[in-house]
Order: sequence, then C-alpha cells, then structure tokens
Amino acid sequence: MSSKTNIGVTGTGSLIGQAIIKSIRRSGLNEKLELIGFDYFKDTVGSFWCPINYVLPDILKKETDEKAWIEFLIGCIREHTIRMLFIGVDFELPLFARHRELIESETGCRVLVSAENVISIANDKYRTYEFLKSNGFYHPKTYLPGEEGIDTLAYPVIVKPREGARSVGVSLVTNHGDMALALQQARDPIIQECVGTDTSEFTCGTIFFDGQLKQLIVLNRTLKAGNTYLSRYRNNYPEVISRYLKDVCSVLQPFGACNFQLRLDNEGIPKIFEINSRHSGTTYIRSLFGYMEIEYIINYVLFGSDYSFNLREGTVVRYFDEFFIPQADGK
Repeated sequence: MSSKTNIGVTGTGSLIGQAIIKSIRRSGLNEKLELIGFDYFKDTVGSFWCPINYVLPDILKKETDEKAWIEFLIGCIREHTIRMLFIGVDFELPLFARHRELIESETGCRVLVSAENVISIANDKYRTYEFLKSNGFYHPKTYLPGEEGIDTLAYPVIVKPREGARSVGVSLVTNHGDMALALQQARDPIIQECVGTDTSEFTCGTIFFDGQLKQLIVLNRTLKAGNTYLSRYRNNYPEVISRYLKDVCSVLQPFGACNFQLRLDNEGIPKIFEINSRHSGTTYIRSLFGYMEIEYIINYVLFGSDYSFNLREGTVVRYFDEFFIPQADGK
C-alpha cells in the first residue's frame, strides 16, 4: 500500500489544471504525493503527468444528470482515498461549491472551492462591481446598456460580457459610433470605464484561510491573446495594492486561492475589474518567483503548517512547449 497522499486535480486539459499539476511536480512535496487527474476528454497533456486519470461524465451535455456526475466523482475519490481536490475548470466552480459539503461529508476529501455567493460575485462582472461599490472599495465605473448615468463615461470605454474569460468579447471603444457593434459582439454586456493603461495592469494572487489573508503576490503583466504573456515581480510594487486586496478579501471571504485583476488609474488608485475565485492560469508562473501557492495550501490544510515565502524579483515569459509520448507496445 502506497504511503503517498493522494491529491485530485480537475481540468487536466485546462491551463489552470496544468498549472496546478506543474506546481506540485516542482514542489518539495512531489515525492510525497500521488496525483489523480480528471477531465472531460482523453489524452490531455495534464493527464500524462498523473499516474491515474478519469474522464468525467460531460456535465455540459443535456443528457448528463448532475446526480450521476457527482456520484461518479465521489466514487473515484473514495476508491483512491483522495485527501484534497483542486478545481481547474471554471464551469465546475458553481457545481463544486454547491456539492462541497456533500463530497466532504461522504469522503473526507477537502474540496478547494469558495462558497456559492463568492463564486457568484466573481463569475459575474457586474456583481463584482456591485460588491466593490456597496462595500466602499475602489471600483471602475460600470453600467448596463441603457442604464442611467452611462453618458457620464468618457471615451475610451471597455465593453465586455458579464460572464467570460481570456478577453473573449472584450472591446476597447473609442467613440459613440463603434458602441453598437461592440455591444452586439459581447453576450450580456457591461460598459466600464477604461482604467489606466496597459502598463498599469496587475494580476494578484491571494491565499485566504480562517478569516486571514495568509499570502499575497502582485505581478505586473502584459497580455497576449487574453492570457498573461509577461509577468514581472518587484519588491517595490505600490503598497496601496496590498492594503486594498487585504480589505477586499476580509469582506469577500474567499476560500484558499483567489485571483484579482486590477489596474492603477492615473492617480495611482487600484481598481479591480475582475475576480477569479479559484487558482489562476498564472499559478505555475507565480511559483517561479517563489510564491509556492499549491504547496502552501496542501501543507496548511492537510498538515497544519504555516510559513512565509521568499520571493525573488524578476520576469517570467510564457511560451508554448511540446510533450513527447512514447508509443506503447501493441497500441
């Protein structure tokens, strides 16, 4: 019988799931853990990094019953005595938030997902704005189409879907004439002030447990095709950002990892424009700066260990890579 601790990761085909797996593989816990992967497709890259992999019932298909999905998952967790489950797919977050208590009571496995209300606030960018505004936090001016006061926004403005990721459907609108087209291209759109410039954009990671902000990293970033291409860490990032994030987390109360995307306006005021109440696609990138997010969470939740990170300044460049799979005999 293996003495290793079994850890599950969903989304072995997603950028987030792969970032979680890569972080574990380069962590000091790698030799003590066994990875069990989950996805909705076979032969994902991340599945080849996990000794055991499962293809889940496709919950997005109408014929797939949610009860069957959760029962299949619980069966896998029981079979392998999985101690902790990381979520690597966005659309799974509301599902796991809804079933977290059931999974944990039936299996003893800790599910790394925030409460349903936190997921709801993060998934809907208009609700994100309402949350920030109602709690007195800095926020970008945000309107629904036709809402009173929208004419006070000065161009350029950002038009984007209330729900979505990786900049899909996001437009920078510079004049009134282009507004109608931008609204047509974004599903269920919102209109938001354009805060700062591309050079003042940050992706920020937090770890929040037991009512406390345990860890924080602030990375200046450059985007390509909606994903972070360049990440830069400096020790002298504006202190106002960390104070802002600490205050927001204390009210939002995420569980475990949470990602905040923000910009500094022309006066140096941080304004969050997106919250992802989950691990980020930059999880592995952060580990290269010494922010060992996954390792910390496993140690804290399973083994009661708490410690600080030694972060190093520098720049990380994201690039494509390839992975060779040897041909198995007889296949």
